[in-house]
Amino acid sequence: MSAADRQRSCAACGGSFAPGERTGLEAVLDGEILYVAVHPWHSTYPPRREAEATRRLTTVTAA
Repeated sequence: MSAADRQRSCAACGGSFAPGERTGLEAVLDGEILYVAVHPWHSTYPPRREAEATRRLTTVTAA
């Protein structure tokens, strides 16, 4: 059984997976190695500093 079938929802956003939808896997270290399923382009990892700064600048500039 795949991680997506076991979880039924994205570990990053909590949204449900559609039947047959492609998912990504991320390794999480929590005393042992666990694998969690996420939607494509979602991540449970914190964003890189540069990417976060760029996102903030574009958000502030657009407002």
